[in-house]
Amino acid sequence: MKAEVKELPLFPLPVVLFPDQTLPLHIFEPRYCVMIKRCVDNKEPFGVVMVKEDDPDHPHEVGTSARVTQLETLKGGSFNINTVGVERFRIQSWQVSADGYLIGDVVDFPLDESQPIPPQLIHSITYRLKRYLSYLAKANSVQFKLDQLPKTARDLALFAALALPAELEDKQALLEQPELLSLLEIEHNLLRHEVDMITLVEKAIKPPQDAHMFSRN
Repeated sequence: MKAEVKELPLFPLPVVLFPDQTLPLHIFEPRYCVMIKRCVDNKEPFGVVMVKEDDPDHPHEVGTSARVTQLETLKGGSFNINTVGVERFRIQSWQVSADGYLIGDVVDFPLDESQPIPPQLIHSITYRLKRYLSYLAKANSVQFKLDQLPKTARDLALFAALALPAELEDKQALLEQPELLSLLEIEHNLLRHEVDMITLVEKAIKPPQDAHMFSRN
């Protein structure tokens, strides 16, 4: 079945938004104030797409639709909004509207979950993610509820994509993965690298076991 093409207002930003991720935004450009007000009035989403570093006038083809969950109108007509990512899409074409913001012809781009996910892959990602988050919590003197990590493969993949320390282009590459299995495999490799680095750091700073290794004479 051919994917349905639909129009979606686009907001190019230097961020990568994933489904279910929250994203607060301050809207001040007149064209985007108009766009957001229309989306709120019509109860419609808009698309968040990352701008290209080498071509800022052209956004990446894959983005995530977002819904406004809270809006605060400020003096001068600007807004503070909270949004949440809904679903991925792929841009087929785009044009500039009369008000100056982009409107894309897009199709839905859901994760392909048809391939079976090995249970050991989920177990390994969960273990390494807990190890990584524990290190972050200790280093930053914060607490994470590590017993409440996502249980389903899809939710775990999206959570890991948010948690992993990666450059924006690498985050965009994660967002563009067509299959859930391939996304999880890439995240597993990234987490393995991070945990290996953490292990090396901890070994380097670990105090000697023998408290009397130096002569007291």
